[in-house]
Amino acid sequence: MHKTLLIGAGLVLLSAVPALACTDISSKTVALTGCVDGEWQAGTGTGAQEFVYTTADQAYGLMVITEKDAFAATQFHDAIIANAIAGVGGKKEDVTVISERVENINDKPFNVLQYDVNTGGQKILFQNFYYSQPGFGSVQILSYSLDTDAVASSYKAGVFTSSVKLSK
Repeated sequence: MHKTLLIGAGLVLLSAVPALACTDISSKTVALTGCVDGEWQAGTGTGAQEFVYTTADQAYGLMVITEKDAFAATQFHDAIIANAIAGVGGKKEDVTVISERVENINDKPFNVLQYDVNTGGQKILFQNFYYSQPGFGSVQILSYSLDTDAVASSYKAGVFTSSVKLSK
């Protein structure tokens, strides 16, 4: 509960932060643009991972995953959890959902699934913002960090999501 409140407080602080130098991105798959803060270093994604970034110390990660197909929210949710479980060798007990909520990003209702993944005794916090609509496709904005860095991770995710623009 406290972690969820801290994350919400971190996102509220975004309104008081001046714009930072950033790199514009534009998806080739869906109608999405955004601005990636200068602290992020670009990496190479695989499959539908169109944009992949980490901080220089690799303590934080950010991915934008895009697909042309649209999915029902429950199907999308279940696929995210299934992928997390597959990522830890099929051990369902190593994935713990912390919270689920809806947040507006560019006036669109993004579902947000926040979960921990236990990887050999170390918990990784994932915040997965996901949205899908016919005619648009699907997008996931996935941020991750050590569980102990939840507030900073939420802040970094919020800086990026506040720059995201979607159109049909």
